[in-house]
Amino acid sequence: MTFRLPRWFERLGLRARLLLASLVPLVLVGAVALGLGAHALSTTGRDQALERQAVQARVAAAGLYGSLKGYLRLLQATAAELSLYHGNVERQQQVLWDRAHLLSVFSGGVGLIDHGGNVLAVTPTARTSLGLNLAFRYYFRAVTGTNESVLSSVFAEQPSGASAVVIAVPVDEPLDHLGVLAGQFLLRNNDWVREPSLLSPPVGGAIYLIDSAGNAIYHSDPALIGRNLSHDVALMDLVSQARERSLVHRDEYGGEALLRGFSPIGDAGWYVVVEEPWSNVAGQVSRYQWALALLGGLAVLMVGALLAAAARRVVRPLDALVAEGQRVQAGAAFRPLSVTGPSDVRALLEAVNGMLARLDEQQAALRRYALQVLRGQEEERLRLSRDLHDETVQDLVALNQRLDLLHHRLHEDAEANEELDRFQETLQTAIAEVRRLSNNLRPHVLEDLGLSAALRAITHDLERQMPSVQAHSEVVGQERPLPRELELTVYRIAQEALANVRKHAPAATRVSVALIFEADALELVVEDDGPGFDADQSRSAGGHLGLTGMRERAQLFGGGLSIESAAGQGTTVFLRLPTGEVA
Repeated sequence: MTFRLPRWFERLGLRARLLLASLVPLVLVGAVALGLGAHALSTTGRDQALERQAVQARVAAAGLYGSLKGYLRLLQATAAELSLYHGNVERQQQVLWDRAHLLSVFSGGVGLIDHGGNVLAVTPTARTSLGLNLAFRYYFRAVTGTNESVLSSVFAEQPSGASAVVIAVPVDEPLDHLGVLAGQFLLRNNDWVREPSLLSPPVGGAIYLIDSAGNAIYHSDPALIGRNLSHDVALMDLVSQARERSLVHRDEYGGEALLRGFSPIGDAGWYVVVEEPWSNVAGQVSRYQWALALLGGLAVLMVGALLAAAARRVVRPLDALVAEGQRVQAGAAFRPLSVTGPSDVRALLEAVNGMLARLDEQQAALRRYALQVLRGQEEERLRLSRDLHDETVQDLVALNQRLDLLHHRLHEDAEANEELDRFQETLQTAIAEVRRLSNNLRPHVLEDLGLSAALRAITHDLERQMPSVQAHSEVVGQERPLPRELELTVYRIAQEALANVRKHAPAATRVSVALIFEADALELVVEDDGPGFDADQSRSAGGHLGLTGMRERAQLFGGGLSIESAAGQGTTVFLRLPTGEVA
């Protein structure tokens, strides 16, 4: 199976084909590379953005976990001191008032709860809760049940109903569980949430802290603090997994995609979330992608310009070679080509110059040989013409004269006289034909009167032989003497053109022969209004032998011959010869 190039591609010039053959693969490879680069940028940007979100969430979670640990140790130290005064409520109350400045981080205050759930002692900020029973609170039940510290979810603080969270630690002595010490954080006062609040939320994004129920303990948008976010299914799925993650999320309602980082705060049941619109990252990636596309386009343009310059350097000498070949094919002499271009092209041009120089020498030798042959033929024609004129014609004339004498002697024999008349007519016809042959072999009028007179003579001969034809001959320009071989060549070509009219255009009614003298050239134009023929088909099929001989005669003298003809439109023969001296 062979691969064929499209016709439109084959019709393009060599330079265009070289550029297309070079640029198309380059553009395709560049497009693939740009596509892969854009995809890699997008993937890398996405991965880096996810890692950044995860790191931000992780850092905030680690910092907040450390703060909570400090708050827990502060409560534990206070609980240890309170256990020393078991049963002395006044003393315990004094301890909390004395430590109020240390416990001021708990914006909702700190309270001591006995094993029955009653609030026995509080710091000044929690005095409204003194005497309340908080046994129903989850954190109270968790601490008394496990005797371990607890970090609560969001709840409504009593009696104000404000949203709050609590750190609760057990108050023990070696032999008994005495109660619970609870430090309360009000969500509306979030100074205690230092680490997340210190992070600047991304443009259009948010940083927030939630509990396991989806309640917003802290949010960079103050209006959302205390809100329940459990309607965000993807967020609650992260809470259920309780592990550090980062992802790109688009909600089921088709909202804007979010880049979300999620990190748990130790084992406290709280979680830090950092999120921003994916468009922030996509916009940055898009700018890099456009920059990559621009750089790729510039690279393709630069390479294309280099390829165009290289193709021009390669093709220009080849174009010159093609143009010179076409010029030589039209009959002009070969001129050595300028050796330029890459080394391979220079080697080709040098080889072509050498080959055509040798070919030119061979053709010159062939032309000289053909010219010698032509001269020999003409000399032989001259000899035959003289022989026919001086011997054969004279013998035939003498025979005719003797027949005249015989005719007079046999005047009484009518039948013999008739036979002699017929024989004498045949003999006179033979004499005329031999004379015509002698003139054709060597046109005496050409030698005696010149080229223009010889052309007029053969034009008049055509009129005599074809009575229906109006033939005329004219000379244009200043007539001047020409080399003998050149005049003979013009005469022979005109003679062959008129012979073709007699043979192939008997229906012609008009024939013209024009001899045109120019400064350095001579033109002959022979035109008839006969039926014509397909000149292209005749040329492709090898043409007539007469036309081929005419062309070869013209080429011997560095000239050219062309024929214009079409069916029903007559025929025109154009001959052009340089008028320099013949070698």
